[in-house]
Amino acid sequence: MEENDLNKMADENLASIKKEVEYGLGTPDPDDIVQTASRRFWGMTSGQRFLLALMVFLNVAVLGLFFLLASGRLDVPIP
Repeated sequence: MEENDLNKMADENLASIKKEVEYGLGTPDPDDIVQTASRRFWGMTSGQRFLLALMVFLNVAVLGLFFLLASGRLDVPIP
């Protein structure tokens, strides 16, 4: 390809971008935007809620195992 061909392609690309901007392509219409409620529970993001649920689950699992061992319902075979 020659430099003239590259310049011609660049000019065509710029012209098409200008047309998209003029017609508003790629930008959302303000009338179509729906305001959604905030997806926060107790002011936490989804990652924070996941970590909290994981910590609660692990606490319940460890405490349950402890009480099973303490009550003698689960026996640990120690060689």
